[in-house]
Amino acid sequence: MDIRNLIGMPLRYAISALREKNMAYTIERTVSRSHFFPCEEENSYVIRVKQIDDETVCLLVNDTMKHSDSVSRVLQGGETQV
Repeated sequence: MDIRNLIGMPLRYAISALREKNMAYTIERTVSRSHFFPCEEENSYVIRVKQIDDETVCLLVNDTMKHSDSVSRVLQGGETQV
């Protein structure tokens, strides 16, 4: 398995892929240092991977930033841009 393919995946999918291959893993979290953008802890994504040893992969994950109300409306198709 090419662990680089895990980068950008939602954490739950990356864990599922590793479990399917019976690969051990650890998770490290990084947090946003900006207090301007709140994050959604339930939406974590893999931002970096590294092979710790022959059997263990380390996933560095970060939570996505929350969408503002206007961005959420656009993504749901409730508002169009001109």
